[in-house]
Amino acid sequence: MTEHSPLSSLATSPNDISIVSELLNQLKVRDVMTRSICTVTPDKTLRVVQHLMRDKKISGVPVVEGSRLIGIISLDDIIRALDRGEINMRVWEKMSRRVVTVEDHVSVVKAIDEMEKSGFGRLPVLDKDGDLVGILTHWDVVRKLVVMLQEVAMQAEQRERSILARTGSSQPEVTTLDFDVEHDDFENAGRASSAVKKALQARNVDPAVIRRVAVGMYEAELNIVIHSTGGTMAARIYSDRIEVAALDRGPGIADVNLAMKEGFSTASEKVREMGFGAGMGLPNIKRCSDVFTISSALGEHTEVSFTVFFTPQKPTPPSAPESA
Repeated sequence: MTEHSPLSSLATSPNDISIVSELLNQLKVRDVMTRSICTVTPDKTLRVVQHLMRDKKISGVPVVEGSRLIGIISLDDIIRALDRGEINMRVWEKMSRRVVTVEDHVSVVKAIDEMEKSGFGRLPVLDKDGDLVGILTHWDVVRKLVVMLQEVAMQAEQRERSILARTGSSQPEVTTLDFDVEHDDFENAGRASSAVKKALQARNVDPAVIRRVAVGMYEAELNIVIHSTGGTMAARIYSDRIEVAALDRGPGIADVNLAMKEGFSTASEKVREMGFGAGMGLPNIKRCSDVFTISSALGEHTEVSFTVFFTPQKPTPPSAPESA
């Protein structure tokens, strides 16, 4: 049975949705999963599992040998066993051996998608070695998001108080932040975006502007991680704007116009399975920017640059016609 997802109740307006979406994109499964797991070994009886589910108020129990997941027993399995008089049979005789799992390093967005497709409200979490390290439920995600949203609200309140109490203290004219980005380093993807976000918060930049910058930087950083052999990112923060440049080493782009189309992607199947490579990176960066440029040399590099102004820019009026 598909469980109702509580995630939809978190956002009630486009602005709320934007904040929740940004926070979800920053989270990995390991950040939100429950690490304390109730498990059973295959030699236990279903009666033992029944009591465990009752006492712990859970609806599924992973079956393990050592740290290896070999199956799962659900509440439905227990109910059927009770109906058929099989409650004293061993777990290995009735457990489901084909288990939908998720790895701890993938994005929460990917994990939620897997839950929706499979219809399961909880997924066992495995590490890179295949060992069982946790359980992920919709409610794990909600609890983490609530905490993060509270932190966002507190930071916004602190910034407001800082503005009201400010007595003319000056900000540095330019802040420069540089980052090295490694190929296939999904573990640290988002590090540059997070650092720049904090720097903009310290300058009391509008949160809506910060979200645009954070999304643009995260997408640019992921492009380097996924599509190149590594590269650099540089952010220059001025009093009225931020300028970002992302330069990678690698194959370059054969057709820049095609790469700018939503949904076009050259990401590998492995990357897609991790929840990335949907072909929205470059379009998202352009969408978040006030000024956007991209250049690429095939077989050498790609450079993406964008600027975001802290206040809306007035359009340049047309020049007056010259007098005869």
